[in-house]
Amino acid sequence: MTNASLYQQHLDKLDTYLTDAIDRAGRKGVHLDGVLFHAGRERYYHSDDQPIHFRSGPHFMRYVPLHGPEHCVLARPGKRPLVVRVAPRDFWYELTAAPASYWQDAVDYHEVSSLSAVPTITGPLSRVAYVGNSPAAAAELSITDQLVEPEALMAPLAWHRGIKTEHEIELLTVAAQKGAAGHRVARKAFESGASEREIYWAFLEAADLLDQEVSFDPICALDEKISILHYQNKRGRDTAPGKVFMLDAGATHDGYCSDITRTWALDSASKLYRSLLASIDALERDLVGMVTPGRPYLEIHLEAHRRVSLLLAETGLVTTSAEEALETGVTQTFLPHGIGHHLGLQVHDLGGHQESIDGGRLAPPEEHSFLRNTRTLEVGHVVTIEPGIYFCGVLLDELRARPEQKIVDWKLVDELIPCGGVRIEDDVVCTNDGPMDLTRPLIQGPRGL
Repeated sequence: MTNASLYQQHLDKLDTYLTDAIDRAGRKGVHLDGVLFHAGRERYYHSDDQPIHFRSGPHFMRYVPLHGPEHCVLARPGKRPLVVRVAPRDFWYELTAAPASYWQDAVDYHEVSSLSAVPTITGPLSRVAYVGNSPAAAAELSITDQLVEPEALMAPLAWHRGIKTEHEIELLTVAAQKGAAGHRVARKAFESGASEREIYWAFLEAADLLDQEVSFDPICALDEKISILHYQNKRGRDTAPGKVFMLDAGATHDGYCSDITRTWALDSASKLYRSLLASIDALERDLVGMVTPGRPYLEIHLEAHRRVSLLLAETGLVTTSAEEALETGVTQTFLPHGIGHHLGLQVHDLGGHQESIDGGRLAPPEEHSFLRNTRTLEVGHVVTIEPGIYFCGVLLDELRARPEQKIVDWKLVDELIPCGGVRIEDDVVCTNDGPMDLTRPLIQGPRGL
């Protein structure tokens, strides 16, 4: 099937989602003829004339992959999307033509020079909701405050975002291919003795990305820095080479994100650490196998903690049973984050805690408050699976002060602190035929080191 035909099927599905969302909003007293999805308004650093790097809003990008501020899509049930590209006449920046693409023949496409000209194309927007980052833009279009992202509309839109169409899975696949290309070369750079900064550059070049085209700021961590879950720095030659390396990085394609993590170790790394690395990779494979329709995502998270408790006991990191390690909460010191999240137009795609299509919040258990997804898996959900084990100074210090510290072999733990930890992550589609792993076929894991 061609990109154009997949995209048309995608638009047809979006029309059913839109119709449902508008119907649900109407039952709650918000009566709409359509929705104006705004790419968003560019914003600037405080007291500065430099713009903050702009990304088009995800609800807008689900309709068309148009980058840049102020563009609009007017979506109305049963009608072709009306796309208005705002292309100001300007001598400061290059204004390029919209590149020919698979989507243009399926929409009604127009260009104007300013947002104020959008109603000349769309007509009056009196019964149209605004979805975007700028209430001021909505006011300029004469859309009332009450129709700026009304919750009665946003809840079903967010819920439907969780279910990806075939077109979206194709775009996520390309994003995975780009990200995996970068990971493969980054591993070679690490093994050659490169610094965090040099590995980051190698990733960008291999993935053919600019800094602003990554799906998030990559985590490039050598040795002990792996223990910092969102480690943001990229150190230079003074800290290279390392014995252990973790890269958490992804790419974007037409707005859709990949999110891949691999951890690698040289033969000179400790035998115990390399054993943990292989075990976490094996665990990750088993958890990926649990991505099936009808399964509460929380079950996967709890299974990860059960298996980590077994690993702690088998390696002697705890001197008691796996059951006691789990019951006392010790596993949360070594695996403090959630097992994953929804993935799509945002790395942490929205709706993971939504209770139902009409809204509400299904909070994670208090003892697992960082879990980003509490929904029950459905066909079309795309999630990450990312177990790990960490030796983080802050968390270990907290554990040392608790009564449970007596069940920990601190000598072994202290030996592993310089290694930082392990994380393995893949992007997985939930299907009726079992999990479809978008990333593992492109970049193998470290098992067997």
